[in-house]
Amino acid sequence: MKNFLGIYIILLMFAGNKLLAQEVIEKTSLSTAIGIGINEGLKETGNGLLYSVGWQKSYGAKSKLRMNPNLMIGSFSPKFISDVREQYYRITTLDVNAHYDIVRVDAFSIVASVGGGINYSRGLLGTGGMTYHDRSVYFNTIYLVGNASLGFRIAPKTKKVAYVIRPINLQVGNKGFVLGYFSFGLDFKLKQ
Repeated sequence: MKNFLGIYIILLMFAGNKLLAQEVIEKTSLSTAIGIGINEGLKETGNGLLYSVGWQKSYGAKSKLRMNPNLMIGSFSPKFISDVREQYYRITTLDVNAHYDIVRVDAFSIVASVGGGINYSRGLLGTGGMTYHDRSVYFNTIYLVGNASLGFRIAPKTKKVAYVIRPINLQVGNKGFVLGYFSFGLDFKLKQ
C-alpha cells in the first residue's frame, strides 16, 4: 500500500500544472432523476420507483451534446398487475447515455438520448398471486441493455439547475428484458 501511495505522489508531481480543477469540471453537472415505470424480465414482472444519479459532461460550442454515465436503482412489485405471482425485486443499472438537443429555443430544448449498459435484477418470487406456487424462490439475472429516450430540458444560462422531463424512456435487453418509465430530473451545474 505504501508503494502505491509513493508512486501516486510521484505521478502527481510530474503532472504539474496539467491538473487544474477548473478544467476538469468545466461544462459538467451532477445529474439526478426519479421515475415510475414498469418492468419485465426473464422471471420478473412489476412496476415501481426508479432513482438515478450520474455525472454529465457537455461538448461543443453550444453544449448540445452531453455524455452521461450513471447509476440507476429501482424497487418493483406486481401492484396493479393481476396475472403474475407475488414478487419483490430490485434492479441496478450501470450505463452510459448520449443526450442531444434536437431543437433548442433559448433555455428550452427537445432532447433525444441513446445509450447502453448492464442491468442486475434480483429478488424474491413468492407463493401468492394468481398462480399456485408451493415455495418462494430467490433469483438474480444480469442483462445487457440498450436505452432510448425522448424528453424536454429547461436549462436557463443564469441558473445552476437544469430541469429534465423524459416522458418516454425505454430500456431493452437480452433474455426478454424490457423497462419503460417516466422520469423527472435535475442537473446541477458544477461550474457556471
